[in-house]
Amino acid sequence: MTHSAPRPATRADLPGILAIYNASIPAHMSTADLTPQQLPARQAWWDQRDHATRPVLAMEESGRVIAWGAFTNFKDRAAYAPTAEVSVYVDPSAVGRGVGRVMLDALLARTTECGIDRIIALCFAHNEASVRLFGSRGFTEWGRIPDACDMDGVRRTVVMLGKVMQ
Repeated sequence: MTHSAPRPATRADLPGILAIYNASIPAHMSTADLTPQQLPARQAWWDQRDHATRPVLAMEESGRVIAWGAFTNFKDRAAYAPTAEVSVYVDPSAVGRGVGRVMLDALLARTTECGIDRIIALCFAHNEASVRLFGSRGFTEWGRIPDACDMDGVRRTVVMLGKVMQ
């Protein structure tokens, strides 16, 4: 199947974005959330962001969202504006097909217009696929938070990967 190029997400994409996010929770690989989010929380997340500088992108296949990615503020204080956190989520049906790479590349291509020159990706150390993906795009390890998360009784280390945009 052929997927679309990443495009700016719309509010109509939120159910698909939410479904992909919630599908990632049980695996404990991509998010520290332990219970599924509800649509009102995702709508608030959408409404509270500056889409010009912290865009959300979506990819479709056969009219269905199969991946999304976003920049979020690293911190909400004004001086941190040039630094953003990046997130990429892929529907389980599209994993292993290069969709995450395409989404990450599309986000990286928008850094200048978003006023971003430092990007941070927070990954669980055991999520080797994500660590590899970011490493393939020039991210390096900037730090670790040992045993930062308790995932149903299993402690997980968070790796901070970063990239300086030129």
